[in-house]
Amino acid sequence: MRLSSRTRLRASGAAAMIGPAALATAGAQQLNTSAAAAGVGGNFVARARGYDAVAWNPANLGLPGNPVFSITILPVTASFTLDPITLADIKSVQDQKPPNVVSRATRQAWLDKVTAAGGETGTPSGGMNVALSAGPFALQVGMTAFGAVKLNPDAVQAILFGNVAPDGNIRTLNFQNSKYNGGAVTTTALSYGHAFGDRKEGNGIFSLGATVKMITGNAVSMGQDAGSSINATGGTISFPSVGTRTSQDCRDDTGQIKAGCAVMNDAGFFSNGSGFGADIGLSWLRDKLGLSAAIQNVFNTFSWDQSTLAYRPGSGQFDVSGDTTNFDEEAFANAPASLKNAIGNYKFKPAISAGLAYEWRRDVTLSADLRQQMGDDAAILIGPKTSVGAGLEYRGIPTLSLRGGANYITGGSAFSFGAGFRFGHYELGAAIALQQGDNKGTSVFLNLFSLR
Repeated sequence: MRLSSRTRLRASGAAAMIGPAALATAGAQQLNTSAAAAGVGGNFVARARGYDAVAWNPANLGLPGNPVFSITILPVTASFTLDPITLADIKSVQDQKPPNVVSRATRQAWLDKVTAAGGETGTPSGGMNVALSAGPFALQVGMTAFGAVKLNPDAVQAILFGNVAPDGNIRTLNFQNSKYNGGAVTTTALSYGHAFGDRKEGNGIFSLGATVKMITGNAVSMGQDAGSSINATGGTISFPSVGTRTSQDCRDDTGQIKAGCAVMNDAGFFSNGSGFGADIGLSWLRDKLGLSAAIQNVFNTFSWDQSTLAYRPGSGQFDVSGDTTNFDEEAFANAPASLKNAIGNYKFKPAISAGLAYEWRRDVTLSADLRQQMGDDAAILIGPKTSVGAGLEYRGIPTLSLRGGANYITGGSAFSFGAGFRFGHYELGAAIALQQGDNKGTSVFLNLFSLR
């Protein structure tokens, strides 16, 4: 069966299929709340104070320089990587005239890049939160969204050309190793830091801190190819998935919740998983130099509630006689073992970070960090697995702070830029990060209300 695509393919449709929709950057389970941290590339483990310490290192709540009170309301962060066909590639087609038309030559160039890279990948993440601190205590409540998608070269060809090769021959395509995962959680985290030592003695201040957190799973979905193929006479689709049940018929005639049905609770959020976790940190500060280290998720019991999940076979068959499909929800128990194991392993794993901060001048602070996430690709990963970098903040202009950072990250590099406008104790901040390498993309951060 000749399943060719139109010669003039709309870029908006290609974007929707090549990559997932951008979610509202997250670098950890507790979202970064600081425009300053985002501006210096996340090199902030030794610098975080006040409400920022929840996301970076709770031990800093016990150090000098920690504010008596601080609060931020709904800072928003978003990150999206797409490679090797990037968002810039898609946007360039959308901006041309006529708009949203992808020429055959462009589609072929895209397919060549995907084939050389072994597939197309995307990783959206982000969210928003509220955070505050009072002395050595800090609290943060926020929602974090995350995901990843991979399409093999054949799947991308099916999107761009159908199963007709550029030379006009009909190809047999398979979608082996194509997969996706994604989810969202709400985390409530409480941190405390306590200092030891006397700064006057000249030995510096040493501080220990801990964070305890409660995690609620809002939604989850994952799927993986199980033998889909397209040939000259037809095709077979087999892309099973599991995820949050979407059926709205969740109450019986008496108003009681049916077994295995996910409904919105009184707070208005889906409850599809739960657990508790803890982070620990330590810091040392002497004169202009600060050193810090932290471990997130020293333990984390979070898991998805399988009683609220559904299985979708994602199967179909089509030929000259017609087609049949089955994407209806079924009991999670009917899912293949591979997907049951995948949802069971989709959890938070430990992350280790260390950093230093040095006040070079009264108006210039340098910082450097190393961060390593310990989970593999089966776990929930937010941001790159490895990051090593440095950042600088300049405060020599009245009411204005300028920031920049550079990081080596897994498979590439990232460069960050940001600014903060100060009005007394209030700051409006923004930052942007550009990521290059195996996963090209952009991260943005905006904080409209911060008081400390």
